[in-house]
Parts: sequence; structure tokens; C-alpha cells
Amino acid sequence: MQNCCEIDRSVEEIIKHEKRRRALGQENLCHWDFAHDNGQSPLTTDVMWEYANHFAELLEDGTGLFIFGSPGAGKTYAAAEIVNELTDRGYDCLFTSMNNIMTELSTLGLEGRRNLFCQIFAKDLLVLDDLGSEVETYYTNQTFIQIVTTCLSKSIPVIITTPYPEDALLKASGNEKRIMALTRLLNRNINYTVPMPVARRNRNLQQKQKAEALVKGAASQQPLPAFGSPADRPETAVQDVPCQPVPAPAGTQHKKTAGN
Repeated sequence: MQNCCEIDRSVEEIIKHEKRRRALGQENLCHWDFAHDNGQSPLTTDVMWEYANHFAELLEDGTGLFIFGSPGAGKTYAAAEIVNELTDRGYDCLFTSMNNIMTELSTLGLEGRRNLFCQIFAKDLLVLDDLGSEVETYYTNQTFIQIVTTCLSKSIPVIITTPYPEDALLKASGNEKRIMALTRLLNRNINYTVPMPVARRNRNLQQKQKAEALVKGAASQQPLPAFGSPADRPETAVQDVPCQPVPAPAGTQHKKTAGN
């Protein structure tokens, strides 16, 4: 009996993992969940948990999340743990990015593109990771506008992660319709900024200092001079001197032109 229970649990874990993998599209994200959260940003973890825990009510109005934060703050992890939690609860989620969508669309014909959009708009939750990293073209903008407009009309919650602040995200686009779509989504969604965990900030600083020491030599602990600064110029650089007129060769006289 015990062996049968262990086999059943093993099968359940395999099925659970496969559902997560299909939702996330990446094997390494399957373990980015609340159980493996390192606790470095407890407020962020609490906000993500509350969103997942109240998703049934938020789904009725199509309320999503805008997750802002600097690179490395943990935005992608925060979105992935929501997807993993909701997938375990039986919701149909999709974790992707505009880069991934545009790449897939480029390989499909007309019918394949229609099927892809049908799959996207059949989800309970859509996550667009790292918005703003994609190359902004007319086709990219039209695709993004179509996705946002359709999700808003169908009340499909959209979670967006981006390293750009709200004002920069809007100003970065010169497309008025894209700006309008973003504005509508910002008004519908809950906006949250992930703070950079202190431990991660210190680790990044230590990595930078280590790299500088390798490049400059362990004896020097001074920061690298900025490009173009006086300290950046080599000692043998030619000093700026006033230009002096070049004397004419001996025996040469300037001829006066007519009228002089």
C-alpha cells in the first residue's frame, strides 16, 4: 500500500511539473514558486501571494498586475511564482514575452497565427515578461495593441513586468495607439514596484568590484576613470597648443588680385 501511495505521489508530481512547464515555457522557471522563495523581499512575496489567493475575484474584472523594478530586482520570479501557484490550482496560464510572441509569429503562416492568438485569448492569465526589451516596429506595435485590446475586452488579466518606470514606458513609444493601450492597461491593473533586495544589491556591488580588480590589478582599488575624463587620457597625449601661422617660403610674394 505504501509503495502504491508513493507511486501515486510521484505521478502527481510529474503531472504538476509538466503543467507548469507548459504554462511557463521554460524548464528552469518550474521551481520559481512560493515554496522556493528566498524571502529577501517579503513585501513582494506577500503582494504576489495575495494576488494569487484572490485571483478568482480579480479574474471577474480582468485585473492584472504591472510589476516595475530595476534589472535583477526579482520581477520575473514574482510573476513566475504567481503562474506556478495558479497553474497548480487549475487555472490555464501563459508566461511569455513580446519577443517570444514575435519570434513565433515570424515562423507561422496565416492560419498558424490565428491559432496562436486563439490560444492566447483562451487563457485565464497572460504574463508578458520584460516589456520594452522588444524592438519596436509597426508590426510589433500592432500585435501588442491587438493583444492588450482583446484581453481588456475579454477581461483576461495581464501581468506585465518591465524595468522601465511608468512615465518612461509611455514616453519610449512614439506610437499613440500603443500609448493608449498601455494607459488603459495601467488604469485596469494593480501597479507594484519591486524593491531591490539589499543582499542582492550588495552581491552585485561585490561582483563589480571583483571585476574591476581583475581588470586593473588587485593593488588598485580606485574606480575606473570615466571615458574622456582627464585621468582617462594617456600621459603621452599631445598637449593642446595655439595654432601658429605658417611663414611663407623665402622669396615668395603674394600677388595682389585685381581690385586690391
